[in-house]
Amino acid sequence: MKIPLLDLKPEYEFLKKDIDKQLKSCLSSQQWVLGPKVKEFERKAAKYLGINYAVGVASGTDALLIGLRALALSLKKKEFFNKEDEIITTPFSFVATAEAIVRSGAKPVFVDIDPDSFNIDPEKIKKAITKNTVGIIPVHLYGKACRMKEIKKIAKANKLFIIEDCAQSFGTSFKGKKTGSLGDLGAFSFFPSKNLGGFGDGGLITAKTKKYADLIKVLRNHGQTAQYKADYCGYNSRLDSIQAAILLAKLKHIDKFNKKRIQIAQKYNNAFQNISQIQTSDLLDTRYSIRDTNFSHVYHLYTIKLPAKIRPKFISYLNSKGISARSYYPVSLDKMKAFKTAKVPYKLKNTNKVMKEVVSLPIYPFMDNRKVEYVINQVNNFFKNNQSIN
Repeated sequence: MKIPLLDLKPEYEFLKKDIDKQLKSCLSSQQWVLGPKVKEFERKAAKYLGINYAVGVASGTDALLIGLRALALSLKKKEFFNKEDEIITTPFSFVATAEAIVRSGAKPVFVDIDPDSFNIDPEKIKKAITKNTVGIIPVHLYGKACRMKEIKKIAKANKLFIIEDCAQSFGTSFKGKKTGSLGDLGAFSFFPSKNLGGFGDGGLITAKTKKYADLIKVLRNHGQTAQYKADYCGYNSRLDSIQAAILLAKLKHIDKFNKKRIQIAQKYNNAFQNISQIQTSDLLDTRYSIRDTNFSHVYHLYTIKLPAKIRPKFISYLNSKGISARSYYPVSLDKMKAFKTAKVPYKLKNTNKVMKEVVSLPIYPFMDNRKVEYVINQVNNFFKNNQSIN
């Protein structure tokens, strides 16, 4: 049996009529750049996320970068941050998180994670704040919400901005509020593998104020405040109408799809709880009704931990059985050449340990019970056949 980490084909078959209808509407209008579909998606996404403004951009990376540029213009009255300006984030994330900080002119400051949730540790944020700190980028990794109450308290006490990196958390909530509505800005990715994914790159920036939203709209369109009037050095970063149309077709099903992910995660957790070498993914709440959308974890990735010395053999075994298991992320950002000028104020003990232990298993809304059971059986077989492994 072949089981990929994500299989988009059954999702497309389920959504085909809705997607075809949306695409037909696009073809009829022939408005491909910032057309009515983009505006409709921005409006509906903002309503779903419980935020005042949502602005479509070309990718999740652009969402982070343009968000940072808007903050620099608003708070520093400059187009870019200075290299002395420090932005605290996690080293346990995709490259884009730190890349956006560097490209905005600022210096990334990497602090350690909580080893159980894999998210940035608020206590470690406190210890890293200096007179040069301007903001925090928490990453809701794997689809689990960060401890935003503590992070917001720290930010307020130190007059710091917050941009939430929500690339993996569309639909996740923290205490009843969706990620992307908790900081000053939120940055989303619609890469095809995401819980809400397009048929190519796409992104979204959420904002509480019209001031930020207007700046973002200017920056995504070459920095133009009017046609042929570029006030800033901006970007060609406009969400395509065709991507907006596809996202509109998917948006109305997102809660149902996320709920299915949670149900699969619960099956995994129940099946693995008696395997001493596995620490299962942190599932806080599992008793959801179909109307309850306060998901604290939407399982963009289902990730477990196991001893580092076991991991290579474990992944190799599952791969040999047709199961696409892999590590997200095997190298922390502080160890990458691109970020050699970043600041690391103390040892990243938990990050260095966790990056050698994590394994992500297949999970997607249309993964049927037969496939889930196959994964469970093969994980159990691995440990049954390797009982000497501690």
